Amino acid sequence: MYCYLWYEKSNPNECKFGERWVKKGQDPLKEIWKRIDDSIGVRGDLIKDGSIELAAYWDVSQLAISECPNRHKPKGRVDDYIRGKIGFRKGTTGEIHTLNANEMAIKVNELLIRSGQPLPSVGLSQNQYDAAVNVLSAVKENKRTVVAELCARFGKTIWGGVLAREQEVEITIVASYVLTSFASFKKDLSSFEQFREFTLVDTDTNTDDDNWKSKIQSALDAQKQVIVFLSMCGGSKRQSKIDFLFNLKVSRLLLVDEADFGVHKLSQSEPLRDARKPDDIVILMTGTNGDKAASVWPVDHYLSVTYPELIIEKRITEGKLNPSANQEHGRA
Repeated sequence: MYCYLWYEKSNPNECKFGERWVKKGQDPLKEIWKRIDDSIGVRGDLIKDGSIELAAYWDVSQLAISECPNRHKPKGRVDDYIRGKIGFRKGTTGEIHTLNANEMAIKVNELLIRSGQPLPSVGLSQNQYDAAVNVLSAVKENKRTVVAELCARFGKTIWGGVLAREQEVEITIVASYVLTSFASFKKDLSSFEQFREFTLVDTDTNTDDDNWKSKIQSALDAQKQVIVFLSMCGGSKRQSKIDFLFNLKVSRLLLVDEADFGVHKLSQSEPLRDARKPDDIVILMTGTNGDKAASVWPVDHYLSVTYPELIIEKRITEGKLNPSANQEHGRA
């Protein structure tokens, strides 16, 4: 049993959550797209012109078998069982939810983790792997402040999760002035088996998580790694949040996302710089302008991955899988 999530790009604040029974030997992704095509009927042009985005899909067989075994069958309505636990259904019937796809995907991920459903494993590109080894090696050499200038499409959210997992730090603080980046972190770090033991905590008390301090302490007491999202936008509570997070007697990793935007200013970076402890690891992640991101930090290590490097690695991989494709690239 698979569930899937898609939305129309023209209406990003709603999404459709459905199910597809996949038989042995069938390709789940192909079957899901067949189901989406069936559901939109005569509007197949929406798929052809790229107006529909498949946001996520999941194998939910274990959840169905353990929690609603009578539904683990074709047209079993496991999707209705899951949506009943998530809410935000548009109306009393149908498969539309009044959430953007990222928010919906995060809620489904959290439900699957609670239910014990195995999640897919995530793999790394060669560039992600090499960059992770680079930083982990630098940390072993007692480097503590790193600028990571990582191009678009590098996959820095997964890469940040790898650093937290491999360092086995108790708390990872993801700080940013660009709050939209938090959704990507939350989705990616709740989607894969390697990260399932992470406890994700949002310190924004405008959300439904007003008890973020107790949630952090409970996770630490249970010896779970905590990923905390900290807004660097100005506010009356920002400093108290920073004080709490950096005064905890724990090992700590600070990931500053989009470090060249907003957080590079002294008023944004100084509170973090002053709060960090000597053993805290600081990674200043940015797509461009690494010099701007580093301007107010005592940087002792730097790495860079450019977009041409991603393309080169992609072509090398394609060549290994298909030698004739490599010859075509060579002639080009």
